[in-house]
Amino acid sequence: MKRILVFVLAAAMALCASFSASAGATLDRVLKEKKLVVGVAPWNRFVAMNPQTNKYEGYIADDILNLEALTGIKVEIVNTTWGGLIAGLQAGKWDVIMTGLGATPERSTAVAFSEPYGYISITAMTRADNAAKTMADLDKPNNVISTVGGTSAAKYSQKAFKQAKVVAFGDTTAAVLEVMQGRAVAYMGDSVSNALRAKERPKEIKNIVLAKTEWNSLNHAVRYDDLDLLVFIDTYIRTMKLRGWYEELAEKWGLPPELATGP
Repeated sequence: MKRILVFVLAAAMALCASFSASAGATLDRVLKEKKLVVGVAPWNRFVAMNPQTNKYEGYIADDILNLEALTGIKVEIVNTTWGGLIAGLQAGKWDVIMTGLGATPERSTAVAFSEPYGYISITAMTRADNAAKTMADLDKPNNVISTVGGTSAAKYSQKAFKQAKVVAFGDTTAAVLEVMQGRAVAYMGDSVSNALRAKERPKEIKNIVLAKTEWNSLNHAVRYDDLDLLVFIDTYIRTMKLRGWYEELAEKWGLPPELATGP
């Protein structure tokens, strides 16, 4: 019996040693130094610098502070551009992307995505005096639909509209202006941005939530070499979902409730 016990203990110690040796260098460093470097791109009400306080504010910024409080790991935020997020991660400038990057099959060839912590859909923004309520109301001959080229909303619009003409613009301002000046009946964009626009200018704009639309998730991302770090992040996200944390954040920042719940 004693020999069996010694053998079991030896096997357990060997297993622990094997696990420790196979753990990723990034997570080892994070746990040892109690420091996680995070890359972000500015996004209003999600992670944006307040020039008066010189601190990041928003849905994601609060989530980062909560992660710090629960784990004791200090998060260093590095500000970059949307176009530089993945390149910076691959170059080792930060350990994780935490800025609302949506998981797509195309992006997953470059980075490993966490579980979703938020969801956005595609909605239609029209002038407040437009009587349209459904996709059928918008999808009529001679109607023009504006959107931003290269976005998921643009790709969805090209597939969804059979009769209306879809015109892609280089930036959101130009695409929205087409609606405001009556040259387009609707602007197709993400549910969060369109909801905020309608809330801020209710006499000019309305947001139409479509019965049939396309959803995208909001995720964090790591290098494929750091899958153990991904397990750590996923555990945090799952726990916070069960605690209703993301619903609280959506309400605090005046964001659509479905941001936290999804379709």
